[in-house]
Amino acid sequence: MRYSKQRNLILNILRENPVHPTAEWIFEKAREEMPGIGVATVYRNLNALVEAGEIERISGLDGVDRFDGNHMPHYHMKCNTCGRLYDLEPESQESLARMEEVIRETFPTEAVGIKLNTMLLKGTCKQCSCGEPM
Repeated sequence: MRYSKQRNLILNILRENPVHPTAEWIFEKAREEMPGIGVATVYRNLNALVEAGEIERISGLDGVDRFDGNHMPHYHMKCNTCGRLYDLEPESQESLARMEEVIRETFPTEAVGIKLNTMLLKGTCKQCSCGEPM
């Protein structure tokens, strides 16, 4: 994949901001550094980065795609109260292997493709359950 200034900027924004942003959020951030960038350019580059496996697309959250630049295997948790999306890092490779084993036991087929980065759990985050401000 060829990298342009725009594509590098978008990738850097994602890797420096682990907030699982939307394309619109990325567009606004990109405009701060590159005022002439267009929204179509951002969408086109996000799609190219997803296809190349450089970033992950997280779909199904309130009808809006979010993007993740974290390449390490991990899960996601969405807070039902504040709506934030958190990375849940596994404690070890053994915990990842155990999760895959549970999935394969539940869906015993060779056709199951496991993408842990897209696994989404829902619950209430620590700040919301404790009543602490964010």
